[in-house]
Parts: sequence; structure tokens; C-alpha cells
Amino acid sequence: MSVDYVKLGARVRMRRENLRMSQAELASAVGISIQHVSNIENAKTKVSLERIVDIANVLGCSVDELLCDSMVQSKVIYINEVAGLIETFSDVEMRALPEFLRSYKHFGRILKKSIQQEDM
Repeated sequence: MSVDYVKLGARVRMRRENLRMSQAELASAVGISIQHVSNIENAKTKVSLERIVDIANVLGCSVDELLCDSMVQSKVIYINEVAGLIETFSDVEMRALPEFLRSYKHFGRILKKSIQQEDM
């Protein structure tokens, strides 16, 4: 599987914004230009592994978190991401979540069967 630079850039942007960090602040901390940060976030450049490590260190996350959309074995990353989202849920949202997940799982099975039939 190759690196999905669109999703990598989106994750960099999301993490940066969650930290209330500007592109200029990230660029300065990593030692790159603001334009390069913009190009990374908008998937206009293929960022080096060294730079991904630098960005992850500045953003306080793992490289896995930035690249999980490009990894085959990334379930743990998604579990942690969902856990973080769940922490922000209200009691009402928490009560609805199990039913939503059961429905989502059912829909996923239907979608998977549909795709498999199209491939035949």
C-alpha cells in the first residue's frame, strides 16, 4: 500500500488545528517554510519520512497516527482515535452509540457483499 498523501495532510492539519497551532508555528518548529506546510496539508508535495517524524514530534503524536490511513495494520490507531472522540460525548450520545455501531456494522457487511459481487 502506498502513502495516502491527501489523508496524511488532512491528519497533519487536524492535529495542528486541535493544538491551536498556526501553519507558521508548525513551520518554524519543524524548520520548513509555511508554504511547505501548506503543500503537505494539501497533498501538493510528497513529504519525506524524516520530515514526517519531525512533524509528528512537534505535534506530539506518533508517525503511525499520521500515516494510519496508509497502513494495513492500523486498528489500534483507530481505536485510540475513536476513544478520544467518545470522551467528548454527552450521556445522550453515549446511549445512542451502541445502536449506531451495530447499525454501522450491519451496513458494512452489506456494502462488503455488494463490492464482492461487483468484482465477480
